[in-house]
Amino acid sequence: MLFAGGGAFFSGAAPELEKFVDVTSIPFYTAPMSRGLVPEDHAVSFQGARSTAMRESDVVLVVGTRMNWMMNYGQRFAPNAKIIQIDINEAELGHNRDIEMGIFGDAKAVMAQLLEIAQQRSPDFSGALESPWIVGLREANEKRMAQTAPLLNSDQTPIHPLRLCKEIDEFLDRDAIVSVDGNEILHFGRQSISTYLPGHRLNSGVTGTMGVGLPYGIGAKVAKPDKQVLVLHGDGSMGMNAMEIDTAVRHNLPVVTVISNNEGWTARTPGKRKPGRELGFTEFDRMAEALHGYGEKVEDPAGIKPALDRAFSSGKPAVVNVRVEPTAAGVSRSWGGSRME
Repeated sequence: MLFAGGGAFFSGAAPELEKFVDVTSIPFYTAPMSRGLVPEDHAVSFQGARSTAMRESDVVLVVGTRMNWMMNYGQRFAPNAKIIQIDINEAELGHNRDIEMGIFGDAKAVMAQLLEIAQQRSPDFSGALESPWIVGLREANEKRMAQTAPLLNSDQTPIHPLRLCKEIDEFLDRDAIVSVDGNEILHFGRQSISTYLPGHRLNSGVTGTMGVGLPYGIGAKVAKPDKQVLVLHGDGSMGMNAMEIDTAVRHNLPVVTVISNNEGWTARTPGKRKPGRELGFTEFDRMAEALHGYGEKVEDPAGIKPALDRAFSSGKPAVVNVRVEPTAAGVSRSWGGSRME
C-alpha cells in the first residue's frame, strides 16, 4: 500500500501520486490533512478498510509523512511489513520505526522517477484490480458500507451524525473545501465525507487543536473565494471560536458552518456520569443572525439539504445548527453494528 502525507502535498506531488496509483493499482491512504492527493472515488480507494490494509500490507511506500503519534509511531503497519520511506528530511527516515529502504529526496521528484519506472513495467500490473489483495480490501470496504448504511440513511430524530455527513457529502460540489473540527463529528466525517482534490480537506492535524475549524474556513474562503467552503463543527469546538462569525461578516466572507450539536463534549453515555459534559443545546443559529449572518436550526434529516441550499444562497456567513443524537459515539466504540476503522 501507499501512504502519503504533508510532504507530498507541499511538494506538489499529487499528479505524480495519482498517475502512479493509476498505473500500479496500489491501494492508497493519506494523513488526515493530506486527503485528496488522490481522489477518494478512485478504483483502489478503500477508505472503509484502512485499518485492514495497514494490518495486512507486506510492503508500504511512505511518501512525505512522519511516523508520529497519529501513526502510532509506525506501529499501525504490520510488524513484518517492509517499509520504503521517502522524505525530504533525512532525519525522518527510519525515525520511530525501522525501515527496509530510505529515499532522501523531494516527494514530487522521487515519485516522478518511480512513475517513469512503473510506466515502463506497466504489464507487470495487469490484472492487479482482481488480485486477492485488492478483492479482499474491496470486500472489506463494501462490508463496512453495508454496516453503516442503516445509519447513513436513518430518519431518526435527533438526527444521527452519519446521516448529517451523508447529506453534506451529497450536497457539496466536487471541488468544495471542507474544514472539520470537533470530537465525535471529526471521526464520523472522516469515513463518510469524501475529498477529491489536494488541500481541500482541513482539520486540526498533528497538533489536535480544537477550535480551528471556523478560522480555517475563513482562511480557505479568502484563498479560494470561488469555491464552496463548508465548516463542520461539533458544538463544543464551535464554542471556542464562535465569535469568528463576526470576522466573516465584517469581511464579507460567506463561509457556511454546519454544527453537529449533540449538546455537549463527546457523546453522552447512558448510565455513566461525565462531569462537565453537558452544554445544552446552544442556539448558534440565533447568534449568527444577531451578528448579521444567516442562521437556521434543523431537527429533521429531510431538512438538511434544503437548509444547506438556503445557507449558501444567502451570500452571507451562515450557521446551520443541526440537533444530533447525543449518544452517538464515533471513536473506538460500537455504532450501527460496526466500529470505526
